[in-house]
Amino acid sequence: MTEHFTGHNKARLEASPNRFFLAFAILALSIAFLMSVALAGTTAFRKEWQYASDAKI
Repeated sequence: MTEHFTGHNKARLEASPNRFFLAFAILALSIAFLMSVALAGTTAFRKEWQYASDAKI
């Protein structure tokens, strides 16, 4: 009976880094995606602002 629980805990501990790695990878990819969206948005906004200021001259 104890061997069953020991094996279960060992398997659970061995599986933990994979879950943490997966969570870290998802977090890193979502941060990268948000940063690229923010960069694209600011670039588009800057170009729009430049065209608007050129039109006023």
